[in-house]
Amino acid sequence: MMIALYRIDTKGRGQYYYLHDYQGNLFSPYSFTTVWGKEMAKGREKLYTFQTRFEMDAKLKDLFGVKVAEGYKVLYAYPHQNFYQHLFSHLSREQAS
Repeated sequence: MMIALYRIDTKGRGQYYYLHDYQGNLFSPYSFTTVWGKEMAKGREKLYTFQTRFEMDAKLKDLFGVKVAEGYKVLYAYPHQNFYQHLFSHLSREQAS
């Protein structure tokens, strides 16, 4: 799963926020990583870990809602697995609001 968000700040500079599950975690069955900054090569990174898919999905929805409220828009999103389809339909409805 990959969600790329962006916004333009008041000085006209782009800011990016990525959520992805490309890397696994040895200590919990569910995880995803967020990366943010003005340049992704120099961005900050945070790993979230969860014991259940429900907890992970709730955090993904929460982070997305916060970022949309901060003015971010979806640049692109790839679910790559069927169990993310419900999340992506939710994201589309949030973005349309």
